[in-house]
Amino acid sequence: MGLILNTRPTFYHDRFHAAFGELPWAIFDCPVTLGEPVAAGIPGPDAFDTVIFTSQLGVVSFAPGPEWLGKQVFAVGSGTAEAAYAVGFKNVVQTGLDVDDMRRYLEGADFKSALYPSGEDITADLGAEFPGRVRREVVYRMIPRGELPPQLLKHIRDGMPIVAPLFSVRGGEILASLLTKAGVTSDTARVAAIAISAKVMAASAGPWHREVIADEPSLGGLMVATGEAIEVYSTKGGAP
Repeated sequence: MGLILNTRPTFYHDRFHAAFGELPWAIFDCPVTLGEPVAAGIPGPDAFDTVIFTSQLGVVSFAPGPEWLGKQVFAVGSGTAEAAYAVGFKNVVQTGLDVDDMRRYLEGADFKSALYPSGEDITADLGAEFPGRVRREVVYRMIPRGELPPQLLKHIRDGMPIVAPLFSVRGGEILASLLTKAGVTSDTARVAAIAISAKVMAASAGPWHREVIADEPSLGGLMVATGEAIEVYSTKGGAP
């Protein structure tokens, strides 16, 4: 038996467990970042006809008042779209699976002025890319974890196989850095990185025993890839 490492922020705890809880290995919760709201000078809603969200945390950190809920919303991914519906937005368009899809969508979308509530660290600054049409406002920041839990490091040093689904560039970078900082190496540990996309895998250079990229850049694709990696460890000990 091994572990599925949940490195997502605590906000995603229930969604992660619902998605990966049916797999045969136990889940070890180890958020590598902690969300912290940022006081933002959000302008009034009259200046905007659209709101852009690239993460669920952007939705909940923005916490829209009733005057915003009639705006159209462009959202990255099904989870972000669901979060927008959950807080009361009625007109929500899922623009694709990642920020590259969002960028392509915005190039042909019918909107005049969009507010983009975002995190402090982002993959792409849509405000800078679409000047005059998109205004970015930072509404939260993610504080990186300082070190990995001793219990997790013991499991790793004991040679327990661990699969780590990686959802984002920053999350992958931080986990890789924490493992390296703790002296974990690919020769002595069996930690597999299961990346949601090639971009995330490329940015997450770490002491991985195996590197796997999901066939589809989505939660479902990541679940399938994680299940397949568990099967490899269970039957072949992690050999390719």
